[in-house]
Amino acid sequence: MKFLFSRILATLAAGSLHAADWPHFLGQDRNSTSAETGLIKSFPKDGPKILWETKLEKGFGGAAITGDQVFIVDRLKQEKDILLCLDLQTGKEQWRFENPSEGEPSFAGSRSVPTVETDAVYFIGPFGEVFRINRFTHKPDWVFDIKDAYPKAETPKWGYAQNILITGDTLIITPLGPKTSIVALHKKTGQELWKTGPLAENQTHSSPVIMELAGQKQLLLLTSEDGLVSIDPTNGKTLWTSDAYLVRHAITVPTQIDSSTIFLSGGYGAGSKMISVKKSGDQFKIETLWETKKGTQVHPAHLIDGHLYFLANENSNYKAKAKRRTGGLTCYTLDGKELWSTGDAPFMGRGNAIVADATLIIQDGENGTLRLIDPSPQGFKLLAEANVFDSDLKSRKDLQYWSNLALSNGKLIMRGQDRLICLDLRK
Repeated sequence: MKFLFSRILATLAAGSLHAADWPHFLGQDRNSTSAETGLIKSFPKDGPKILWETKLEKGFGGAAITGDQVFIVDRLKQEKDILLCLDLQTGKEQWRFENPSEGEPSFAGSRSVPTVETDAVYFIGPFGEVFRINRFTHKPDWVFDIKDAYPKAETPKWGYAQNILITGDTLIITPLGPKTSIVALHKKTGQELWKTGPLAENQTHSSPVIMELAGQKQLLLLTSEDGLVSIDPTNGKTLWTSDAYLVRHAITVPTQIDSSTIFLSGGYGAGSKMISVKKSGDQFKIETLWETKKGTQVHPAHLIDGHLYFLANENSNYKAKAKRRTGGLTCYTLDGKELWSTGDAPFMGRGNAIVADATLIIQDGENGTLRLIDPSPQGFKLLAEANVFDSDLKSRKDLQYWSNLALSNGKLIMRGQDRLICLDLRK
């Protein structure tokens, strides 16, 4: 009995969350930033050490990491969604959950990053099925089908790409139907806690985020064409809505600058805007502080030492050579002055970036090249780069390596459509 009790404690300890975890979309604090230090600033001649590689189906879903486990959503085209649990040290599969799912959205494959807690993993499939998978039984505690619960909710253009947001015991999803826009479920039971009316009938591929603005905790959602929506996450009450920033297809999430300022960006010619959120009495005032024609289509901007950094890809500028010169990694001051941009050298497409140990770690969205960059307002400072996926760097074909990165204990997880690799970035 004593041995059994020790095994149970060990299992629970292995399943708990650690300080260096990357447990969900955009990491520990949901801002694409890690507190890790002691990472390498240069690569050996043959590149960083690849600890392991594993085969996947084609897709876009990024990884989450807790303890020694990696979780990633995969999808067998036209057949099923798959949640994989891998060993962080070896990449070997520990267990999986599969769910039948017919059909396929445009740009086939998985989309979301799992949300991992001590006892459960949450994820959403491209057709709106929300899962809570028990980490010990590897079976669903519950499944919530958005289309069954809200039959008039229309599947977004590229499928449900949102990432599960949990605040306390509340799990947030966004059907964005004609009668129900945002819904809160109890994370343990899947029961509806509250829902909003038709705040935004248009679609979104953006994910809800929680921010403290104007002295109040707010749930923000960027919607396609209808702008920004703010909700009280405790009861679903609308705090404010604003059309100060409009984008045809909302994909990115806002970047918080301070207690009253957020940066909004997107593709499709929408550019970017810095807006302020202030409160007077019971009323919120939303004001545009500055704007620029440059925007980032898929991944959010980064706030580093009082400057903004983002990959300026507008969807319209990634094919034409002349237009590509308007893209690349870009640095702005917080009052809207562009300090520098890499243009087409390198462009990096719809790549993802995270910040760790005072370094921007970027996966090139077109070919998967890994770059370490010293974020400096003085100019582009490339520390190291490596063709970790052995891509044909002379080809101008976009390989669509757009997935979110994940970093834990010096191990960087990168997805290249049908491959997942783990790199050692420790000194």
